[in-house]
This record gives sequence, structure tokens and C-alpha cells, in this order.
Amino acid sequence: MMTNGLGAIIGGYASGAVVDAFSVYADGMLVSREWPDIWFIFAGYALVIGILFALVFKYKHQPEELSKK
Repeated sequence: MMTNGLGAIIGGYASGAVVDAFSVYADGMLVSREWPDIWFIFAGYALVIGILFALVFKYKHQPEELSKK
């Protein structure tokens, strides 16, 4: 639900806001977009999520449970 539902909606609006923030308009028309800046923001976000995942995820390897089955 969160990944494909609410998460996708929030992510869509957030990514649109980032792209709009780095878009250049003149006379109400789109002139250009600063794609390197946009991609660096997205890459930074992915880096933060990766670091948080590494810090928060705790895998509990218990081989004795597998051998009982």
C-alpha cells in the first residue's frame, strides 16, 4: 500500500516539485531545465535512503531454525 499507493503519490508530487524548482520559464513558457541539478538531488535522496537502510535493517541469521525443518 505504501510503496504503490500513498508512497507513489507523495513521490510523484515531490519529484514534480523538484523538477519545477529547477525549470526556467520566460513569458510563461518553459525555456530549459537544469537536468544535472535535478539528477544530483535525486541521487542524493537515493544515497540517504541507502544509508538509512544499511543502518536500520537488521538481518537475524539463525541457521539452527533452518536445520530443524
